[in-house]
Amino acid sequence: MASSQLQPPRWRRHASKALLASILPAVLLVALLAPLSAGAATSVFGSPLSGPTTLSTDNLSYAGVNTEVPVSPEAPDGIIHTPHFGADTVLWSTSKQALAPAGGQVLKIRLEGCAKPAAGGPAPLREIHFQALTPLPGGGERVDITSQGFEMPVCGQGANGSTISTYEPINLCVNQGDNVAFNDEGGFVERFYRSGVPYQVLAAYRGANTDSFIRSEGTMNGAVLEPSFTTAMEGFAANANEELMMQMELGTGANARYVCPGGTKDAPPVLPVIHIHPQTDGVNHARIVEVAIYCRPTSGCPGTATLSTSGAGRSAGRENDRVSFNLAGGTTSRVAVRISSHLLAQIHKHGGVAATFTAAVGGQAFSQTIEIKIL
Repeated sequence: MASSQLQPPRWRRHASKALLASILPAVLLVALLAPLSAGAATSVFGSPLSGPTTLSTDNLSYAGVNTEVPVSPEAPDGIIHTPHFGADTVLWSTSKQALAPAGGQVLKIRLEGCAKPAAGGPAPLREIHFQALTPLPGGGERVDITSQGFEMPVCGQGANGSTISTYEPINLCVNQGDNVAFNDEGGFVERFYRSGVPYQVLAAYRGANTDSFIRSEGTMNGAVLEPSFTTAMEGFAANANEELMMQMELGTGANARYVCPGGTKDAPPVLPVIHIHPQTDGVNHARIVEVAIYCRPTSGCPGTATLSTSGAGRSAGRENDRVSFNLAGGTTSRVAVRISSHLLAQIHKHGGVAATFTAAVGGQAFSQTIEIKIL
């Protein structure tokens, strides 16, 4: 890429008043949405979208191939250059500002640009996706999750390099430090889209860098985007001085769904570790009552239990010694409790007594009223 195409670094640019007027809204947007503290629920990361897109996926750093063809208006010198395969492509920025600042849910993605149609050709493939990428210790990225499909606008059909489209992916979860990538499906069509549809989503900025990876069916969930895989037409490429014009809005805590790291929105109710249902239990001649308890955790439920009665004076209070138990998980078990002789006398006298059974598990107490009768 010729140096004359590059804009100077944005933090050193001498801008006119008109240029400042166009940049300030984006800068203010970042300032307003950026987290004021570690507990803030939303923030933005990625590109500040401070200028129009000027480059497309045809401007990536692959060598491409030259093919000799008969001289024609399409190839006046008898050479057709194909920049790369028209296959599945992933683009992601490598700047620190493009990394997810925390774990959470990507709520919105603002993408600048459009899909460029071929002159005299069919309509370009417009479907795109967004992906969460996790950097790997040895280099490269792993595709963790891919969004549902979205459609880009077409250049010249109500859209241009300054058009910003907003997309809302479903459950696009990220961990802190993850990248968020632009993903297309190539869109190869012989003669018209030999290197796939040119998606104009890049801009020339000195110091920026956007990595890319191209491979047919090689960018799906679980795929490793390996930097050592490089060829003239596919694989990995580091695209210096090119910025992916894409900005993400991140939700955390209550603004992120519970399926995402740190998210709590829409979380199902937390069920107690044990459940004691209302029941009638018999006491045998040895003053033993067995109370049914359901234990949810598969690891089991160790704890203690007591039985008490209400009322006043001698008829109230704890009516058994504290007993220990260790219940099997995922099933209903019975806890044997030896009641006091006083409670047994009350049961004989009244034909049955309502008592409160209390079980303590993991520092939490769970109580239920049970009816005790003679077997």
